[in-house]
Amino acid sequence: MDLAILGGGISGLASARRLLQCGNRVTLYEADDRLGGLGGTFSHDGIELEKFYHCMLPTDGALLAHVAELGLAPRMVWSRTGMGFRVRETTYPLDTPLDLLRFSPLRWRDRIRLGLLAVQARLVGTRPALDDVTAAEFVRRTVGARAFELIWKPLLAAKIGDHYPALPALWLTTRLHREKNVERERKGCLLGGYGELVDAFASDLIARGAALHTKSGIVALTREADGMRLALRDGRSAKHDAVVATLPLPALQRIAAGCELPAAVADLSLDYQGVISAVFLTERALTPHYWAPWVDCGTTSQGLVAMSNVVPLAQTRGLHVHYLVNYTHRTSALYALPDAELLARYEADLLRVHPDARGAIAGRHLFRAPFVEPMWTVGYAKRRPPHVVLPGRLYLASTAQLYPRVNSWNACCEMVDEMADEVAADLAGARA
Repeated sequence: MDLAILGGGISGLASARRLLQCGNRVTLYEADDRLGGLGGTFSHDGIELEKFYHCMLPTDGALLAHVAELGLAPRMVWSRTGMGFRVRETTYPLDTPLDLLRFSPLRWRDRIRLGLLAVQARLVGTRPALDDVTAAEFVRRTVGARAFELIWKPLLAAKIGDHYPALPALWLTTRLHREKNVERERKGCLLGGYGELVDAFASDLIARGAALHTKSGIVALTREADGMRLALRDGRSAKHDAVVATLPLPALQRIAAGCELPAAVADLSLDYQGVISAVFLTERALTPHYWAPWVDCGTTSQGLVAMSNVVPLAQTRGLHVHYLVNYTHRTSALYALPDAELLARYEADLLRVHPDARGAIAGRHLFRAPFVEPMWTVGYAKRRPPHVVLPGRLYLASTAQLYPRVNSWNACCEMVDEMADEVAADLAGARA
C-alpha cells in the first residue's frame, strides 16, 4: 500500500518506520521546515538545543526500542536527578520520604497524607473506575484540603489551567504510577538530544525508501473511490491509497471535514493546552534539582527545569541549560504577549528565585507551541477515538488516543505500535 503520513513529530516518524517495516510505501508530510515537532531544536552559538525540555525514563520501553534499533543505544547517558518544590521564598527537596516529613509548609498529618497519594497511585492507579472521578476529588479526598490547596491545586492548574476541575483521576494516577517507579531518580538523554534521534529517524526512513516532505502542510483531505486526495498549502495535490494522520484532533477534523468521518471522530470535542518555553543558558549551575515547581512565589513561570542535571556539560560547552515554562491556552493573554516582554518576565523570575544567575546569563530564547497537552475530561476512556477511522482509507495515530497514558514520546511510540497492528490487520482484510 502507498501510505501518506501527516505530521513529522514522534508519532509521524514512528508511524512511518513501523509501517515501512510492514512492507508499505510511505510518504511523510510535515508543515514545518524541520522534522521533530515538539522535539525540534535550535542553535545557540553552534550548540544544538531543544526548544522544549525532554528526558527519557528507564521504563520508556517503546521509545528506547527505537533508540536501540536506530543504533543510538551507545549514545544514551543516564543521571540520577532530584525534585525540588518552592513555596514562597524557600525551595524544599522532595525526593524521599524523609524529605516529605521535613516539608514544613504542611502540618505533620498533612505530610503523611500527601505521601499516601503515591501509595494510592501504585495500588489503584490504573483502575478504569478512576476515569469517572475527577482528579481534584481524588486528590482532595486522599491528601486533605490543606495539602490540596497548597500543593496539588497549583500543580493541576499549572498543567491545565482553569480546566483542572474536569481532569479525570485516571490521568493523574497513571502519571504518578509512571513517574514514581523504583528507578524514579534516573533520567536519560541522548548525547545529541532529541535532535539526534529525529535525524536518525529521517536517515533510516530515507534509506528504507520513504519520501519526506517538509514545508508541506495539508489543508484538505478528500476521499476518492480508489484512494485519498491531499490538498497541500502551496496549491499542489497528491494522491495515496490511504492516510495515517498524526495531527492534533482539531486539525484532522478541520482538514477532513468533507470525508464523512464517523461520529466517534467528527463529534469528539477535545481541546489542547499550549506551552511557552523560555530557555536560559547560564555560566554556572543554579540548582541541584532537575525539576522544581514554583508555588505562591509571585512569578510568571510555573517552575524551572535544569536540563544540565541530565545533559553532560561537555555537550553544551560548559553552559547550564534551564527551561522556564508556562502551560497556557493558545488564546490566553499570556500566550499573546510579545517575545521580548515574556523573556523580560522570565528573566525577572529567574533572578528572583536564583539571584546568583545575575551576570551569568549567556543566552535567552523563547518558543511556543499551541497544541501540546490534551485537556482530558471525565469519562474520556469511553470516548477515545479509534485508530481505524475510514477502513482502508484513513487511520489516526494522535495524542487524542494516548489517554490515560502520560503525553510523552514513549506513550506516542506505544500508541503507534498499537495503531500499526490495527492498520496491518485492516489492510490485510481489504486485500482479502
